[in-house]
Amino acid sequence: MRIRPPAGWLRREGQGNFIARFQAAEDAKDKVPTHLTLAHLTYNATPTPLRTFVAQAKEHIVKEYAESKVTEEKEIAIGGRPAYRIVFTYKDTLQIKHVIPRTNLECYLVDGQAPLAEAEKLRPLLEASAATFEIVPMSLTSEESQARSRTLAHLKDARVRPEFLGETWYSVHLLGKARAGHQRIKVAASEGVYSFEVDLLNDFGEGGKDSTVVRGSFSPDGRTQKVDVESTKQGPKERWQFRVSATLQNGQVKAVRDMNGVKEEKSFAVEEGVCFTDVADLVRRSLVFAGKGTYLLQTISPFADEPNSELLEVSARDQLDLDGKRHEGHIVFGRTDRRKNATYYFGADGSALRTGGLKDSFSIRLTTREDATK
Repeated sequence: MRIRPPAGWLRREGQGNFIARFQAAEDAKDKVPTHLTLAHLTYNATPTPLRTFVAQAKEHIVKEYAESKVTEEKEIAIGGRPAYRIVFTYKDTLQIKHVIPRTNLECYLVDGQAPLAEAEKLRPLLEASAATFEIVPMSLTSEESQARSRTLAHLKDARVRPEFLGETWYSVHLLGKARAGHQRIKVAASEGVYSFEVDLLNDFGEGGKDSTVVRGSFSPDGRTQKVDVESTKQGPKERWQFRVSATLQNGQVKAVRDMNGVKEEKSFAVEEGVCFTDVADLVRRSLVFAGKGTYLLQTISPFADEPNSELLEVSARDQLDLDGKRHEGHIVFGRTDRRKNATYYFGADGSALRTGGLKDSFSIRLTTREDATK
């Protein structure tokens, strides 16, 4: 992303979701600081369109800023994208919040603060700086371009693999729990086309549950893909439902979505080799047959309008000790958009043995149906 803060302001690096803070250098310690902050939020498991996020932001303001007063709400555009501005006063400060979605699964926040006594002078400055924000498409490095070329060559010659057919079961482990849920994957093939089913159920306790059902099909080269997804999330007090039917045909995505009552239809073009996330799970497995090396897989959620790029490093075949069993297979290290790491373990036949590193708090592990559902 790119943003231009006021000239002379100091930049302080952030951590996690908080990217950076830009602060006026002349602010004294005993003065309400004037600053601009930049944050990035992802919510991959819960599609959150702009309208929904704004409602959540307003609830947060009421809860966290007691006795605040909203003075303006406005739909705007920032960096060529739909955005929303909320302006409110809190004690002796002026607060300006900008919500800028990248997709239904992630957004950026550009927030400003200034002393209320200087609001007339500083508000235009903060808003002008926020207006310079833009999301810059990531250009591939030489290594990533070569990795993408290897992936496209692999997809071009792809055929149905008998090793992938059948039904497999997995247990889901989360945050140190012995088990949080299970996943079933069934793959079949007919006339050179895969069809698949994915059922995922998690129980987090204290009324927190979620379930996802995916039904789809795709050609091994990825030129034709179709997915139907239905997801339900149950909290202690609320219940959310998400549905989408999406197709990818010769580089064109068409999607019909219902995100907890927010409906939209989208049609847009994507580059060659882009795969829906559930299709990518099988394509990722097939890379072990392409041999040791680096590959670049572009994936897109059916709830999103922009793909992510995952650089994958496939190891040579080796002996793996996983969850008390010994396997012959491959470790695959992934890095999505150069910031999010993942580890995959695959058998020599391309079977998915485990997603999640041995020390990660979240993992999906191959098991039997009996063990997965007990």
